[in-house]
Amino acid sequence: MHYVSKTTINHNNINFSLLSEKTRELIDLIGFPDTYLLVSTLGGQDVYIPKYPDRSKLIEILPHKSVEILSQMYGGTYLALPTSRQIDLQERNKAIVKALLNGDSRAKVARQFGLSVRQVANVRKEFPTDEASPY
Repeated sequence: MHYVSKTTINHNNINFSLLSEKTRELIDLIGFPDTYLLVSTLGGQDVYIPKYPDRSKLIEILPHKSVEILSQMYGGTYLALPTSRQIDLQERNKAIVKALLNGDSRAKVARQFGLSVRQVANVRKEFPTDEASPY
């Protein structure tokens, strides 16, 4: 099987300080797109990283170069992968703020994202003015 990237998240909009130390470490090693692909696919699991990349099932998920890097760094051990939740929440919140800035009501946005109106207001409160929006 050949690796095919499914990452559509723009990592320029991600606040890396909100991510776990392990996620930031993986991003430094293999880059954001491959890290997101890895944690969105296998996040929350302990994954064995073989010493030899060609023996790894990760080759079905990641490009060979990234598997090589992981093997060099963690080969012969289990790697506890973080989940993609913090990245996904940042993406969701970006979409909420964008919808509100486009004039959608809090009630409409709440329905769209399966949240309460209060939760939408709390997300918006993180970015009180249009100029302060990081999105």
